[in-house]
Amino acid sequence: MRSIELNVVSRRADQSPRRLRRAGALPGVLYGAGGESVCVQVDEHEFAKSGLASHGTHLIRLRSAEAALDQCLALVQDVQGHPVSSLPIHVDFLRVDINKPVTTSVAIAFVGKSKGVLEGGILQPVRRELEVRALPTNLPEQIEVDVTALGIHDAIHVADLVLPEGVEVLYQENFTLVSVLSPTVEAVEEAPAAEVEAAPVAGAAPVES
Repeated sequence: MRSIELNVVSRRADQSPRRLRRAGALPGVLYGAGGESVCVQVDEHEFAKSGLASHGTHLIRLRSAEAALDQCLALVQDVQGHPVSSLPIHVDFLRVDINKPVTTSVAIAFVGKSKGVLEGGILQPVRRELEVRALPTNLPEQIEVDVTALGIHDAIHVADLVLPEGVEVLYQENFTLVSVLSPTVEAVEEAPAAEVEAAPVAGAAPVES
């Protein structure tokens, strides 16, 4: 896995996150690998340009004028988004040791055109990411799952995956990743209109012809 460089500086824990964001900074925290938690900030435009907020696992090499932060390796553990705009408002960085395996979530990318879809079926993804364990340098940015051979009612399970060397998926049950459903057409039957016979109304005078 290639690493992405990201400039970072420490910040005081009591600094207002809202004020930082108004100044163009994205507040965050760095923790893990036996080290202390450090409140940090990064440039929000640099973070957005890096693509770290999107799906995919990326190894990050931090750059900083501070010796305690410079050259640290980290992963994005979590990105908190604004409830309305969905823009990042806080990021958690997980510090990693390059020689020790880490457990993290990796996105699934479904590739290919399913045979069942070509026959009118519906591709139904069940999982969008997997929990994996690997050395930081072996972590894939995403795990590709080829659905080309899937026919209607077929499925791919986690045990069917062929993983990159050194990558282990953590699971207890052989759960489904994706399946192809048959097309469903609901037939709506209209009930025939009932013939209603006019009943004489009590007290009404008969109509003379």
